[in-house]
Amino acid sequence: MNKSKNSPAMNQPNKLRRRLEALLIIAAILILTLTACVPALTPMPTGTLIPSAVMPTSTSKEIPVTATLTVAQEPPPCIFPLAQITMAESVPENYTFSEPKVVLTAPKGNIYHIAQWLPDNQQVLMIEELRNVVIENNNPLQESIDLFNPEKGTSKVIATRALTPGLPSWLPQLNAVAYPAINYTSFDRENRIAELTRQVWVSYGNPNTKQKLADNLSQLLLAVKPGGGETIYLSGKQISKLDGSLNELPSVSFDLSQWDYAKSLRNTLLDSYEMAWQPGTSLIFLYSNNYFGGGGYTFILNADTGQVCELNLGGWVATGAHWSSDGRYLAIGMAATSHLADLALLDTVTGKLTTLAGAPRGINGQLYVNDLIWAPDNHHLLAIGSVVLSQKNQSASDGHGLYLVDIGSGQSVYVEYKSIVSSEDNNWAWSPDGSKLVMRCPTQTVDQICLISVQKSG
Repeated sequence: MNKSKNSPAMNQPNKLRRRLEALLIIAAILILTLTACVPALTPMPTGTLIPSAVMPTSTSKEIPVTATLTVAQEPPPCIFPLAQITMAESVPENYTFSEPKVVLTAPKGNIYHIAQWLPDNQQVLMIEELRNVVIENNNPLQESIDLFNPEKGTSKVIATRALTPGLPSWLPQLNAVAYPAINYTSFDRENRIAELTRQVWVSYGNPNTKQKLADNLSQLLLAVKPGGGETIYLSGKQISKLDGSLNELPSVSFDLSQWDYAKSLRNTLLDSYEMAWQPGTSLIFLYSNNYFGGGGYTFILNADTGQVCELNLGGWVATGAHWSSDGRYLAIGMAATSHLADLALLDTVTGKLTTLAGAPRGINGQLYVNDLIWAPDNHHLLAIGSVVLSQKNQSASDGHGLYLVDIGSGQSVYVEYKSIVSSEDNNWAWSPDGSKLVMRCPTQTVDQICLISVQKSG
């Protein structure tokens, strides 16, 4: 395992590079203005608890409207419990991980992104950025959406699209994949000028079966409810909804710009939003992270009503978010900048948000994470990150690697592998039955996918 001597602030994750590159392509005329006014961020100490705020009886504030302008306002604060879902106590399990086995190697220059395991525990939905393909000046970079069987080492292309932020999602009732895509009507790479529309597509097993579901969207936002029973995307000033068979459901009024109350505090670059759907509910964690200034938003949206509340992170922004499979906990990468993030945990029953120290026993330090994933027991998180030692200069680190974090104690165990661990997001997926883990394990020259066997005991 390579040991890093850099602090988290110096070890920028590749996620920033990918988003920056995507935004350079997406912008119609991209001239970044980096002189924006950035709001001051107050760091939240390790172990700090943010109590749930009391929300007014009304779930939305009155928005003054003129004939030409809607004045954006802050949503009300969230109250807890967020939803009445079954809350069974999680039983901690012990996990033993095998040494990673390389099962897929990308052509030099290509990059993988792992979306999810399919319910069959056999196939993995993933993206391959086709950077080794020679393209003409006026064509965008392309990527394929693939189904990969790590046991057999076989891969099948099921869709293609221009390089687009946003992962595909599996639709189990249809054995199909839904995905956002950018449609370029014109593209000038040299002058960085493009005309585009934002779309949603579905593919039923190969690129020839693809079908366009929506066009001219305001945001590249697509979410599939865990279990596949519902799909939503933002279309104009509404939430468009489809059932598990992609039949239209009644839409819900929702204007995202209505809640863009900090627009004047950031630069002219639009925020890029992401969504994480709470299992068993209609609630979605809707968050943004503006890497170029102005912070971001951390909302919780009710997809059935369009109502929004704001989750207070104390001035920090969310770099990533993952719900536990039982729906009780939301794990959040939480940072003051776009660098490595604190690991925070929201309990949707009590409303308390806690930063987890994360350092292994005997080490006086703080775990900062690039990416994280829930273990099947809903009591542990597997994180990619570094532990920064508690020294005055805050620069000493025990190295970059895998850490298994106990959410009860907040401490972690270092999982030592010989493979180089990537620092980019969308690194991995844990199989539904808990027996396998796939993750990116790149070398210095090529990207790779590794398969890890997992043994667990109660």
